[in-house]
Amino acid sequence: MTALGLASACFWVVVWLVDGPVRPLEAGIVFVAALVTSLTVAGVTSRRRFANALAAVKRPGVMVHETRADARERHARAAAVILLGAVVLLIFDTLVSEVGATAALLAGTGIGIGIVDRLEARRWSRTEGERSSRLFLMLRPSALLVRFGSPEVYELPRGDAAQRESAEGAL
Repeated sequence: MTALGLASACFWVVVWLVDGPVRPLEAGIVFVAALVTSLTVAGVTSRRRFANALAAVKRPGVMVHETRADARERHARAAAVILLGAVVLLIFDTLVSEVGATAALLAGTGIGIGIVDRLEARRWSRTEGERSSRLFLMLRPSALLVRFGSPEVYELPRGDAAQRESAEGAL
């Protein structure tokens, strides 16, 4: 999301530099409003989601863990879908508007959600260190992203996680 926000901001700046149809004041207002709104909403949602997820941590039963290669492929598919949608929106906005509001909206929202996402990732890492375990979020096989509600969280003690990862490496 951070990359989406920065790419949208760069798109807006390029359109502005080539004297394209943009209005800096209005676009700036939209950017700030989207940034503040996304930081507020995503921050509240992230705290609630994190607290609810840790309240019901389960010991994993029989399940398949996503490999690093599968995770990279899933991340690439999600990024492609999101960026393609953003490119279509930005092209459409440039053709029909003279404000550049969509680029500012995508930039503010993407940067805000990206900041909160990075803070949540640090919180998950810190919690794993405090518990001396690995925490896994349940992800459905066809999903591109973890759901935004309270995800199912499974905990595996560090010894078990290390044994499982070494077994995966041996395969």
